[in-house]
Amino acid sequence: MSAGLGIRIGTVTSVAALDTSHDPYAPRDFAADEAMPTVVRRSALDLRPGVAPALADLRDRQQRHLLGGFADRVGDPVPLIDEEGRSYLAEDLFATATRALVAEVAAGAATEPAVVVTHPDRWSAYTADVLREALGRAGVPDATLVPESFASMRWLEAIRGEPGDGLTVVYDLGATSLSIMLMRTGFEAGAIGNGVQSQDFGGAQFDHLITQYVLEGASSSQSFEFDPFDPDTVGALVELRARCGEAKEQLSYDTATTLTVELPGLRSETRLVRDEIEGLFRQPILDSVELIREALHAAGLDISDVSQVLLTGGSSSIPLVAELISSELRTPVVSGPHPDRIPAIGGAIIANEVASSVVADLPPAPLPTEIARPATRPAPIPTATASAAPGMSGRKKAGIVFASVAALVVIAGGGLSVGTALTSKDTPVETVSENTAGTTSATEAPATTAAVVADTGQTATTENGLPAPTVAADGTLIPAAGTIIAPDGTVVADPNAPAAPVVGNTGQAPAPAAPAAPNVSVPNPGGPNVSVPSQQAPTYTPPTYNGPTLGDVGNGAGGVVSDLGNGVGGLTGGVVDGLGNVVGGLTGPLTGGR
Repeated sequence: MSAGLGIRIGTVTSVAALDTSHDPYAPRDFAADEAMPTVVRRSALDLRPGVAPALADLRDRQQRHLLGGFADRVGDPVPLIDEEGRSYLAEDLFATATRALVAEVAAGAATEPAVVVTHPDRWSAYTADVLREALGRAGVPDATLVPESFASMRWLEAIRGEPGDGLTVVYDLGATSLSIMLMRTGFEAGAIGNGVQSQDFGGAQFDHLITQYVLEGASSSQSFEFDPFDPDTVGALVELRARCGEAKEQLSYDTATTLTVELPGLRSETRLVRDEIEGLFRQPILDSVELIREALHAAGLDISDVSQVLLTGGSSSIPLVAELISSELRTPVVSGPHPDRIPAIGGAIIANEVASSVVADLPPAPLPTEIARPATRPAPIPTATASAAPGMSGRKKAGIVFASVAALVVIAGGGLSVGTALTSKDTPVETVSENTAGTTSATEAPATTAAVVADTGQTATTENGLPAPTVAADGTLIPAAGTIIAPDGTVVADPNAPAAPVVGNTGQAPAPAAPAAPNVSVPNPGGPNVSVPSQQAPTYTPPTYNGPTLGDVGNGAGGVVSDLGNGVGGLTGGVVDGLGNVVGGLTGPLTGGR
């Protein structure tokens, strides 16, 4: 079973209607509206200390501990202040009034109803959001906010059936203002524009006209004087105006009524007749019809486009309103026995529809809390930007990564000396070395002297009789003891003490190193410093002696990395093969266990 509660809080009165029909989509009639549980209260909160907040009774005219005027000030940052000096935001008072109506109407309901709160069409999204937050603080977080014109159209659809394509004018004549909305029906149903609002028309204006009429009649029958600033007089006038409002409502159903006038020094009975009172209202109502024409003109429409006029609001119950609008616009007029309840009833129907859909979607038997609680879904793992080869096991992937890192460590540690542009013995190569100051030096070396020595097969002495230099496994030329290699490439006696020995993975005794050529400073690119040992070759011409072949040099350099290098391809081939053997040696056990 489902139930829907519709609430409309107006400037003067508040209405709550409860719809418990089994089929909220079924056609309805006025009798169904009359049978619907409905509460009508005054829009003034009783905030007495120690008492739960509640809306005052409609006939309760006392003002003590009552705070009203909040319905038109939702979203206003200026608070309202009660008699005790306490400040309240208007939206909090509005939400408190809503909560009080929910508690009062739904007290005897078999199920907790869904709640729809209607609001004026002129409200902005900000105002609606402010009220929604206040409703959450007041304990009505699941309430649905619906514009009053949409709720009224839902009531019209329930009474008259689903309308076809057309245009409906919603004429909402309330206590203090008039609101006119143009609603498209049929295929393109919805509001047209923002409508028109005016505070020049409303029930308060009609009450004022009746009060003036009664005072004029009382003063003409007998003479009396009163002080309008006297507190007793002010209280009596307030009471008289309230009685005139009640007489106005009574004349909506009866043709005549009697009104008691009580003022300081005056007490009389006044008979009011509908025709006389309607004469007071005629011109204001005709002026309101002109406002309908202005709204149509602003939307680019004409009177002939109007299919019907829907009357809502308490003051629309005056019979003259429907009569003049119908005659002036020559269009059908629709209303109900209680026009002030139409938005609330429409809201209740919408709420019942919401509740029905929720009930229909509920599972037949919920699981216990411990089981029904959904598991926490882990955060999705970011997709990797690179993938391994298809079919490769995790262990092999780890081995390849480890081997690659190990190879880089070997290179960085000085275990390899890689020539980067070794092409032929006739092509100069550019050697790059990095000094301790963080700058690099680049020199262009001549054709590799080691190749000349290896190819010619010279003896161990030079032309000047000095011992010939030897070729280390890394390709460097090591002068014999007591000799140096001069800048022109010849071997001469070393006049000075031996230079610092060159240490490498050659397996040979350290020998004096050749003097380093002047370094040309190049700005450091800022990357990590990786020391790559290379030949600190001076600029010189090829020596005339011969030595081992270039393949032997490659084999020697490759042997630093692995004994399996075959030396094919010279120094570059040996290094590449050696590095491959290092990686293969690291990953081989993983591959065998695949």
